Amino acid sequence: MVPENVLRMQAEWHAAAQPAADVDDFLPAELRVPSHDQIAGQMMPWPQPIVLDGDVVACEGCGAYRDWIIIATNDQVWLRCRAGHQQRERRLTTAWYNRNSRPADATHATFEDCLRHLGH
Repeated sequence: MVPENVLRMQAEWHAAAQPAADVDDFLPAELRVPSHDQIAGQMMPWPQPIVLDGDVVACEGCGAYRDWIIIATNDQVWLRCRAGHQQRERRLTTAWYNRNSRPADATHATFEDCLRHLGH
């Protein structure tokens, strides 16, 4: 037979081992960074030429080689020229994008709103 004080200690230990109730004591919603499921992608301006493997990347549509918008979405990187042509750049990764981008200064409801914000 187990002494009563041992049973009481076991009950207290079991109660203490239960996970604490979730408490939302983080930042207020308006100050939080949107989660990945709320963001379709990220964009940044890239005014200078992009040189990959010794070659200057040019737009497949018009030949432009500078003043890009670099788009990272769905684990892919796309380039958009000033004329609005877009091409996937397989030599760039989202890891490259993350290393070279700055913190986001705004979020936008639409792709077009973001382009306007970036001056395109």
